[in-house]
Amino acid sequence: MIKVFQVVECGGPGGTGEQVAAICNGLDPARFEVSLVYAVRGGSPDAYRANCAGAKTAYFVPEMTREISLASDLGALRKLRALFAEHRPDVVHAHSSKAGVLARAAAKAAGIRTVFYTPHGYGFLQKDRSAASRLLYKTIEKAAARFGSTIACAPGEAAAARALGGGPVHTVCDAYLGEFLEPLPHDGLVVGSCGRLTYARDPDAWILLAQRLTDSRNGLKCVWIGGGEDEARARVLLENMNLAGRAEITGWRPAEEARERLRALDLFVHYSRWDALPNAVLEAMAAGLPVVASDNSGNRDAVQDGATGFIVKTEMELLERCQQLIDDKALRLKLGAAGRERVRREFSRERMLAELSRLYGGER
Repeated sequence: MIKVFQVVECGGPGGTGEQVAAICNGLDPARFEVSLVYAVRGGSPDAYRANCAGAKTAYFVPEMTREISLASDLGALRKLRALFAEHRPDVVHAHSSKAGVLARAAAKAAGIRTVFYTPHGYGFLQKDRSAASRLLYKTIEKAAARFGSTIACAPGEAAAARALGGGPVHTVCDAYLGEFLEPLPHDGLVVGSCGRLTYARDPDAWILLAQRLTDSRNGLKCVWIGGGEDEARARVLLENMNLAGRAEITGWRPAEEARERLRALDLFVHYSRWDALPNAVLEAMAAGLPVVASDNSGNRDAVQDGATGFIVKTEMELLERCQQLIDDKALRLKLGAAGRERVRREFSRERMLAELSRLYGGER
């Protein structure tokens, strides 16, 4: 029996938390004994523990906070080292930046030999941080890269990991964790996005796109499925640009309701500033939607330009590609079907678990 500790500081609803839950619940219990070490961002610790029911044991470490804090970080480091020293896991797999640094250091101090780290998006690539902050994060990641191996969640992330130097780098793409749902009948054409309304997703570009599209195509509607810290400002912009009735922001919705809204789209837009591997794009492709996405590493790993959607470099190209797909139903259906098949083939839960099981078992 291989003892595996999954360590995550951003447990809860959202991409990384859901991926870790899928690992805890999906590894073969006849071969792996899984423990969860976690903090929670944006949710309930008890709810996240319940979501990771496949983990035999769980340890809540609230000191693992996202931002750098000397007192909290030292407290988390001591707790992690004590856990690893007491339970002697065969494998430690840390997820996201803070858990990655702390767990790798603690595992090294406790003498754990097999340590993996999945960034799920390096902090030094996030453009909403200052240049000094990004440099600090990159310096820390470069130093920590010597401790163990990296399991990148996408090929672009693997390239960034190799540029840091340090230990071996493997690629195991995050999985699509939902069902393959059929489209819902609806009136007119609907162009949509889904996710947190935040700087990383560039809501201003989406609102301008909504204005241009609805001005140029009668009866077209645009919808953003989700909410977030930029929601209030985005609603004011919609009102100021006279988009009431033509563009909608749903605010946060339960997962099932969000999926239902996704099924009622004809075209999906993901004009993000950066991404590791965008779960929203995988969900859209699984729903059979063609995707128009910005030209960044994560989007390029998800969307095959010209085959499952389009990768665009500018807001004008975004508009032109959207108009092309709005006017060409056959192309929409062709790209959407190809994207759906790509998710089945390359981003399955079974594939992810099989590849991680090989790495945890010592195969390379």
